[in-house]
Amino acid sequence: MTTVDEVYIPLGPDSGDGSQRIRQFQQDFIECIQEGNADVIHLVAPTGAGKTSCFEYLLKEEEKVLLLYPTNALIASQMERFRKRGYSAATLSSKDLRLKGSERSNELWGFIARHDIILTNPDIFQAVIGRMYHNPEENLLDAFRQFSYVVYDEFHTYQEFELSGILMQIALFQNGCYNRVVLSSATPKDEIITLLQNLVRIGEERLPPSVAEVRARPMKNDDPVEGSKIRYKTDVSFYQGKILDHFTEVVQVLQSALKGVRGGEPSILLIFDSVRDSNQFFRRLYQECPEVYALSEKDNGYDTNQIGEKPNLTKPILISTNKSEVGLDYPISLLFMEEGYTIDSFVQRFGRAARREPAECYLFTRKGIEHLFPQGVISYPEFIETMKGISADYSLNADKVKNLFTFRQALAIDQYNRREEDLEGYFSSPDDGPRYTIWKAFFRLLDKRNPALANRDMDRLMYFIDDIKKACQSLRGRALRGNVRYVRGHEIRQTVYDLLSVLNRTPVEIRETSEGIELEEISSDIDGPFVQAIILPYIPEPVEYPLHGEALKAIIMPLASQALQGYSLGQKKFLIRYLGDLLYSIDPSRMLAPEEVILWDNQVIKVQ
Repeated sequence: MTTVDEVYIPLGPDSGDGSQRIRQFQQDFIECIQEGNADVIHLVAPTGAGKTSCFEYLLKEEEKVLLLYPTNALIASQMERFRKRGYSAATLSSKDLRLKGSERSNELWGFIARHDIILTNPDIFQAVIGRMYHNPEENLLDAFRQFSYVVYDEFHTYQEFELSGILMQIALFQNGCYNRVVLSSATPKDEIITLLQNLVRIGEERLPPSVAEVRARPMKNDDPVEGSKIRYKTDVSFYQGKILDHFTEVVQVLQSALKGVRGGEPSILLIFDSVRDSNQFFRRLYQECPEVYALSEKDNGYDTNQIGEKPNLTKPILISTNKSEVGLDYPISLLFMEEGYTIDSFVQRFGRAARREPAECYLFTRKGIEHLFPQGVISYPEFIETMKGISADYSLNADKVKNLFTFRQALAIDQYNRREEDLEGYFSSPDDGPRYTIWKAFFRLLDKRNPALANRDMDRLMYFIDDIKKACQSLRGRALRGNVRYVRGHEIRQTVYDLLSVLNRTPVEIRETSEGIELEEISSDIDGPFVQAIILPYIPEPVEYPLHGEALKAIIMPLASQALQGYSLGQKKFLIRYLGDLLYSIDPSRMLAPEEVILWDNQVIKVQ
């Protein structure tokens, strides 16, 4: 067993008036806001350090603040916190907008006008940019001009595709709305700030936004007078394999821990790498350990989108997935966690425990790692540094972000008529790198093709590109939503979930209903994947799934070569080159909408 030592961060100066001292990074944030020199504030602080208190300072300033979070679960937890603190805040989601057509756009504008503090996700603003709202006046972009501050919390969670959209949002916030932007994270990626300064240009002189970093740095000593404790000691025990592989041992620990535990809120947390494994663990508790099951609750990806009654989070044991990596703030003193797939994920999971008292952590890893850690006490930075050599570090691909960033810009400009000139101004850049003008030329060449040279291959190619355009209208790409029935311990519940994800990861029984496809989980000895292939409307043959970028390129590039025969050599070279850049940058599984799915048993499912 290894003990990870407690962590302190410095307190700010004593005001001399007897008021409670705030943490130094919180003081630095306040001063940065008051100075007003930075276009973007990069706020970096460990989990549990108090980043949300910085946001509360903005709320007290009586300015309109837009708080953007990556998940609905995080929105809900933050909303509860703000309400308890007496702030008049509102959440905004698609469910809050009940009208259709242009009336829906007016409804959104009115909602923004009525509330000074709004919690939502970045998806809604991206939908506005992508003209997913019917807004003939094209004035909806201006609604966001009302905010003084825009905060992106847990900024590290966004990967290339989402990040390309968010950077475009920041360009609009800075140029069209004149908002100040806060980027907040416990596990920041420096390359995001580099991309921001390389891609986003503001003002008449098209300068990069000025960025001020505010960082909470752990102290090298534990002086309680000058430091504030943000993490308690954590005893870490190591296991190789998954939590399910050690079911009996885990249950024994839970049974022992429950003797001294009260309900009211979770104090024991289990974080699985997959929804399926968390469901299976919960099901086994129901079947084999009813006394532990009675004190357990499950809240994973399925349960988040559950139709009807929501999970009861008053029981001491919470079973979850990466859904709990951000925003979960319970007094967790016992943590069972699988390592995750990136070091960022690991840090976020580990940070759920030991916030209010010492904790125990049972760490389950794909490889045996106990020998890498000393018996005794290790500092938190040393512990994380060792884990960096074990867990993969997800590195952003800057070229993909650049391609998608400029592609999204050209698409937005192409979709607006009255605001075309404004958007061109917001997105213009003085550098010589890839720009939206290239993609505009790309669209123009394809749209103005000679009708006399029309051919079936060209129709298929245009269908494919339209698929990509539709995906880029939204922040996160495309998903096929459907009703999923699943066993939840002693209950049968229904949720709305991505069909391809369920079909590929879970054995299911499929029924056609008046509301579309309904799936019900069944038992199986097969681990998956369960999707064999997908059928796309513009590709004659079934395509192996999951479809990777190189495989898609091998299909589309020969198709394009045939489709573009009627163009001049120079035009064809230009189109082929940038089509290749597009194929390189996208994740096919999030972009393409199949008509049919072929399962492992050759069953064909129509999904559109």
